[in-house]
Amino acid sequence: MTQVRVGIVVDRIGVVENYSIPVISASAKDAGHEVILVEYDKNPKAAAERMKSFKPDVLAYSVMSPDAGKYLDINTHLKKETGAYSLFGGVHPTFFQEYIHKDGVDAICVGEGDIAIRDFLDNFGTDKMFETTNIHFKLDDGAIKKNPITRLIDDLDSLPPPDKAMLYEASYGLRELPIRGFFASRGCPYKCTYCFNHAFNDMYKGKGDIVRTKSIPYMIEEIQNTIARYPSKFLKFHDDVFGIKKDWLEEFSDVYPKQVGLPYVALVRPNMVDEEYAKNLKRSGCHAVCIAIESGNADIRNKVMLRSMKDEQIYATFEILQKNGIKSYCLNMMGLPGETGENFKETVRINQKCKVDYADASIFQPYPGVGLTKYARENGYLDEENESWGGQFSETVLNFPQELKDRLHSYQAVFPLLVEYPWLERHIDLVEKIYKINLGKIRLGKNMLGLLMRFTYGWMLYRRIYPVPVPFKLLAWTGFRILTSKHRN
Repeated sequence: MTQVRVGIVVDRIGVVENYSIPVISASAKDAGHEVILVEYDKNPKAAAERMKSFKPDVLAYSVMSPDAGKYLDINTHLKKETGAYSLFGGVHPTFFQEYIHKDGVDAICVGEGDIAIRDFLDNFGTDKMFETTNIHFKLDDGAIKKNPITRLIDDLDSLPPPDKAMLYEASYGLRELPIRGFFASRGCPYKCTYCFNHAFNDMYKGKGDIVRTKSIPYMIEEIQNTIARYPSKFLKFHDDVFGIKKDWLEEFSDVYPKQVGLPYVALVRPNMVDEEYAKNLKRSGCHAVCIAIESGNADIRNKVMLRSMKDEQIYATFEILQKNGIKSYCLNMMGLPGETGENFKETVRINQKCKVDYADASIFQPYPGVGLTKYARENGYLDEENESWGGQFSETVLNFPQELKDRLHSYQAVFPLLVEYPWLERHIDLVEKIYKINLGKIRLGKNMLGLLMRFTYGWMLYRRIYPVPVPFKLLAWTGFRILTSKHRN
């Protein structure tokens, strides 16, 4: 086997860890290949020079829909400089497989890539490479060769731990910020229409268990190895639903406090939360949960989003969390097909009634492969040819009346403040007037409210959800990255 040189490219390293890149890097290195990480946006010229000196065989990208166009531009530049083969993976190529037809794209990885990247690199440059499962290839004659998807990896312990060092060493902020992120499991069994998981589950139907969990010893060792090397005071678990296997959570609550003992935040789902679940979270050291209400309107939440949650169940969940001393970072979504201005108010109200510690609101974006995107098209909210994918905090691209769009964007910009200070809603018309202030071609009001939203986000999270002492220099770095980022990260 010939060692392959892989240049992984990320447009920007922000304050939120990228989790796919360390996983792919670990698989490639474990197979004996050489890998580097290059941040492009910071200095495109320097990024190209570093790639040229590295002489990569493969340029690798993990792409989400909001950045799909940007990565094509980056790839055009770096392919011109290096002549390397390009491989794109991630959520966007998985659910918008037409991406393979874009200029400069040589191959895409569909679905999980741990095994695919290893097999692809082990056979790189040979005919056998074109048989790699989970990968679609653009052949020399322009034809597309689509290979089938293999089974899901049943035993997550069989994989090498993510190559976090590569990411941390490339970023002063991520290296020094004492908050570390982990995944204890993969997969989500639920069918929420705004999320790609239902499409992922359909893709892998009959190919293994969707929800897979790392063993406690493996998870503890992964954490210990990371916190021994990098300053760590707080952890984040990014599993779609943390502790979905309750026997695992019970064991975790016995072992984690003794062998790690750091406070953490985890993603949970309201229907999972009962007294036993909350007690195990608290016993293990859970400081806060990230939990989604999504919509205050029961019909939208349950018939459009397929959340299957009654208001009473949501209220009971937050009562249990508060009883057990667990803080809540609540996720909501606005700009949904069929939503009205009155529904925006309902979403504010349910957060107020639940007494959430921090309430956030994103705007629905019609990402490919998502059931709600199909619903929006079928009901006239989205043009068939639309390929505009903003971030979750971008303006809506749905066919709403302009008056509703203005009200939506105004509510979203100050959503945490509306929940925190109910009297502010009396002044939402003023907020909307500010939002519509333009200075020539400069959308001054929108930009001002955007800065306010980012400041509120950073400040409230720091004070309530991640109460970790951070040196001023690092706090300034983090604040600057949040205020100047496209996606608030």
